[in-house]
Amino acid sequence: MKKALLILLALLATASLKANDGAFYAQGNHLIPITETTISVRKEILTITHMADTITGWGDMFKVNVYYEFFNPGPAKDVIVGFESPTPDGNGYGGTLDEAYKGQPYMYGFNVVMNGKHLPHQIAHVPYKYEGDYQFDYTRKTEDYYKNGQVQDMPKEQYKANLRRYFPEEADAEEAALDYYGYLFYYVYHFNAHFNEGLNTIQHTYTVKGSDLVMTDYLFDYILTAANRWANNGIDDFTLILNMGDHTSFSVRPTFFASPDEWTFSGKGKIGERREMIGMCENCPMFHVQTGSLVFKQKNFHPEGELHIMSDALYLYMYDFQEGDKDEIEGFVNDFKSKYYNNLLLDDEQPVDISKFTPEQKRIVKNVPFAYRGYVFKDKGLQRFFESTDWYIPNPDYQADMSKLETGEKKWVQFWSK
Repeated sequence: MKKALLILLALLATASLKANDGAFYAQGNHLIPITETTISVRKEILTITHMADTITGWGDMFKVNVYYEFFNPGPAKDVIVGFESPTPDGNGYGGTLDEAYKGQPYMYGFNVVMNGKHLPHQIAHVPYKYEGDYQFDYTRKTEDYYKNGQVQDMPKEQYKANLRRYFPEEADAEEAALDYYGYLFYYVYHFNAHFNEGLNTIQHTYTVKGSDLVMTDYLFDYILTAANRWANNGIDDFTLILNMGDHTSFSVRPTFFASPDEWTFSGKGKIGERREMIGMCENCPMFHVQTGSLVFKQKNFHPEGELHIMSDALYLYMYDFQEGDKDEIEGFVNDFKSKYYNNLLLDDEQPVDISKFTPEQKRIVKNVPFAYRGYVFKDKGLQRFFESTDWYIPNPDYQADMSKLETGEKKWVQFWSK
């Protein structure tokens, strides 16, 4: 079956961030102190909001809004604060080096407001360490770029010279490196922050493009462990709010929390478990959000892992509908049991011969958008099917209303009503 092949491809893609089966555009990161560590993070509210990409016109974006409260125990002082970000990777970026040097191509609206005042920033380009035999150290260390009292910025010509030294056998070392490794440097956005004695606030906002693999709708990573570089080795009071949208399913890898029960829903939702291995996430918690947000809170938070969010994709081209394969058709219908698939309802226009489906199968698929909203079906067969799903939450107050569905959902219901 096609599904098995695509799952295998997705597994291969996750084996290395340098694979061509994934596009890794950008990630989020906690602010770090570049010049000292006596200041602590008293409070942080990290809000991540998923949205359609209105800039490139395709894919997904994530708005990151971080509210910090920092405590300076001593006299007022200036500190250089930084934000580290990798360049795009995989098959995600075909731009020129000149374009890449202007800043992270898929990061927009980088803005810092400290104690009510906007702070300008600069961007440095820091090379990854070459270890020989075409191996690179991709870790990021402040001491690698803060030297002689300033943040070091690698000029483009130096970067090109490095590549010629790394790849002496390649006629075009820059193209050879880009094809496999991506650009071998990372960005350090940095700014001068004046910390008053006592409490200080920073509001940090930016938007990044979501990444993806073969079998995912989107991926989003945020480096939490950078918070451990502050004086208190973490965050005294941490809140994480994930606004991934209504009637949506996504996984969060359990790297910084022990149990999915540590999370709460601001609206209606259910917690399930991922059964298959996709994107390095097997037996991960699966969060099904009918309405509202997913929230994680912890006091004295010292993260030991990063935030990895992933939403699966389901595309009609994965199935041999035209051949009338009963197993394929039944598999497609049953795939709705495990999670929400809004990407299929809204985006996929692959033609389907619905004559191959039984009347019961067509009724199930047609009514998926209403079930997402918790509609209680009068038809006992439909109700039994949706109650057997991992995500269905009955909402007796919801009345089915075609006019309030999204455009793609209306087309979906009309198509399966034939």
